[in-house]
Amino acid sequence: MSHTIFWQSSDIQMESMGVEQAYLDLLNSNFDLRKQLVQEETNNISNKEKIRKLTKEIEACERYIFYLEKNLVSREDEIDQLKAECQSTLVELGKYRDHLELKEEALVA
Repeated sequence: MSHTIFWQSSDIQMESMGVEQAYLDLLNSNFDLRKQLVQEETNNISNKEKIRKLTKEIEACERYIFYLEKNLVSREDEIDQLKAECQSTLVELGKYRDHLELKEEALVA
């Protein structure tokens, strides 16, 4: 009978050791998962900071593009105005040539 009790006691010890090992495995797994979680949170913070910086950079680029577009429109308006002035000057020049030719003809005649 004592032999049977020994086996039962041994089984309980083995079973107890199995439970202890399972608990240790669970603790190790929990620790590893917590380490991974901390690493993920650190990565998330870093990525959020990168996103914030890139967002600011994009906003600055958009403001610069708006400035360039406004400047371009202003330049296009200036170009149109200069073209009109040039055309007006050419018309006026043509009139002066015609007038000059008439005066030259009058002097020659």
